[in-house]
Amino acid sequence: MAKKCCMCGDEAGFLRGISFQEIKRNDYCSSCATEYVTKAISAIIITTTNHLDGYVVKRYIDIESVEIVAGTGMFSEFGGDVADFFGARSTAFEQKLQKAKRTALDKLKYAAFERGGNAVIAIDLDYTEFSGNRIGLIANGTIVEVESI
Repeated sequence: MAKKCCMCGDEAGFLRGISFQEIKRNDYCSSCATEYVTKAISAIIITTTNHLDGYVVKRYIDIESVEIVAGTGMFSEFGGDVADFFGARSTAFEQKLQKAKRTALDKLKYAAFERGGNAVIAIDLDYTEFSGNRIGLIANGTIVEVESI
């Protein structure tokens, strides 16, 4: 019996070129899997506080830590030096830090999704500078399952 996507009903088949992924004990075709995971992750609540107003923590799942390392790049470095000299902001560096933060928070949300959580609380972001024009971002948080009260 061929696998069927639980969202769209497409059937698997070598000649049809449809591949399947099992997510939380359900089979999804590739496009529906992407849609399902994207929607599920966007619904995960994230906060730097230890609690969420209007919610109660039903279950503490785990502490999660994610790391992002990004190169600053020669042109960003040069632009940063020029901006520093004139006392201006370095937008190239700022954009790299913003992208690293978005990536880290997305990784925390994905970890919560994989472990059955619907929120990440007590998030802490730490930045560090490495040699060789690299910056690091470490994001920590507690994956929880919350319920609206």
